[in-house]
Amino acid sequence: MTARVLRWVFAVFVGLQAAMAMAEESASVSIHEVPLSNLNNEINELGINADTGDGLLQFALAPTITPLEGRIFLGLTPESSHSAALIVIVNNTRAVRIEPADGPITAEIELPGHVLRTGTNIVSLALENDENDGWRLDGANSRLRVSFETTGQATSLGDIEAILGSDIPPVNTVYIEDRRNDVMLEAVIAQGIAMRMGRAPEFVETADGADMRFGYVIDPTLDGPELRFSGEDLDVVVAGRHQQDMETAARLFASRSIRLAEESFTVADALTSAAIGTETTRVQMDGQTLREFSQARLPFGDGRGAQTAVIITEPDGEGRLAAMSIMARTALVHGTAWIYAWYGSESDNAPEDRNMVFIGTAALSDRNLLSGAPVEFRTALRAAAERAGRRTGLRLSSAAYADDAINPAGVATVFSDPQNPTRWIAGFTSPQPQGFNRASEILSRSAHWAALSGRAALWDANGVTGYDYSVVGTPSLAERFGLPDFSMREIAALLFLLTLLFVLRGAWRRRRVHDKSRGWK
Repeated sequence: MTARVLRWVFAVFVGLQAAMAMAEESASVSIHEVPLSNLNNEINELGINADTGDGLLQFALAPTITPLEGRIFLGLTPESSHSAALIVIVNNTRAVRIEPADGPITAEIELPGHVLRTGTNIVSLALENDENDGWRLDGANSRLRVSFETTGQATSLGDIEAILGSDIPPVNTVYIEDRRNDVMLEAVIAQGIAMRMGRAPEFVETADGADMRFGYVIDPTLDGPELRFSGEDLDVVVAGRHQQDMETAARLFASRSIRLAEESFTVADALTSAAIGTETTRVQMDGQTLREFSQARLPFGDGRGAQTAVIITEPDGEGRLAAMSIMARTALVHGTAWIYAWYGSESDNAPEDRNMVFIGTAALSDRNLLSGAPVEFRTALRAAAERAGRRTGLRLSSAAYADDAINPAGVATVFSDPQNPTRWIAGFTSPQPQGFNRASEILSRSAHWAALSGRAALWDANGVTGYDYSVVGTPSLAERFGLPDFSMREIAALLFLLTLLFVLRGAWRRRRVHDKSRGWK
């Protein structure tokens, strides 16, 4: 009896151990799925035919994971009933043939663990022969799914750069230490992060739970500016002997690759390091609208921002996060970080010969922005206040308790300085102090940025509304034929006078008839 009980106890113990082992194993496995359009916006509609050549898809896996398996789902549409078969090759090791189809299909391709690798993975799509028609890939309806285990941690600056550039797992939240009254370091570092990620991350106020953490150290014993790998409370430390050194180190991070660096990166290392971004000649401006800024036209961003002054009106606390989001997206659009721009919190201290970019809700009290702002800017501000449930100067009943964070909205504008026509001024602000941070995230991390237009624009989660009263509409028939163009008020006055004339004429005619009936002349 005792032996039987012991056997049962042993069996239960072994079963519990196996269950716990399976639970731990399943808990350590992560699965990430992402639409292909999120990896590359250019593959929303990718053509694969004889004219366009092979299609290429790329995704990066972080060096801290071990891929177990993956699947790629391709939303494909043949160009005709005579489309050739499609050959899909993954990392030059796995080939799959997709047969021609009569209509849209979703092809599911398995990616075994030995096919996937940390770093860049390449999927090529080619036609079996170029004589037949091709295919079209719908990136929004195609997705990538990878299961992996986290088997390591970053051990160098090179790993940090690889992690920032990885699609799986993605870096979502970034913490940059708040250095009081120092907006330059935070803004430049934010741009360097975005240039490596290819997108603007979510910047957070605290380091707890952040995927990546950046901080600062002043060390008089150093030989010069440097970037340090920490791996403890912070991941990357911007170090220097004094403020000027730290600014130089921040510029190095935003302009030079640290992929080959180990625990430190100095000015000497930067001499042989690859550049980040592409410094190109800016496209000439075509008007004075927000499209000039959103499409990286002149005059903003010329010479890595050397001709621009960036005024961040909330340099400390949560308000600075909005500025980091907008500057991160600005660097992505311009292809380079604005490492030589002037950064500050007071517009009166900015160089007079530079264009100006205001970011922050306190910009609404800055005379350098308001004095020359177009009327469209004020119209957009009123609309933003109304969307928040309140009207400027008057709060009515429940509208007085509206929460700015419920429907955060922002307002942007671009115009030339009336006192100096060669100087351009741009502004990103909001009448909602509590909602501007979220509004800036929406703008910097969505397609809203490309939709900015007009002399002023209002944006929120639902879309972008441009305001431009200088736009000339379609000419009316009167203008086309050279006829007088009367307003509705003028037409109404003419009709009234005409009606009055007919009434008087009728009264006069009745009077004449009455007189003749009595024999009067």
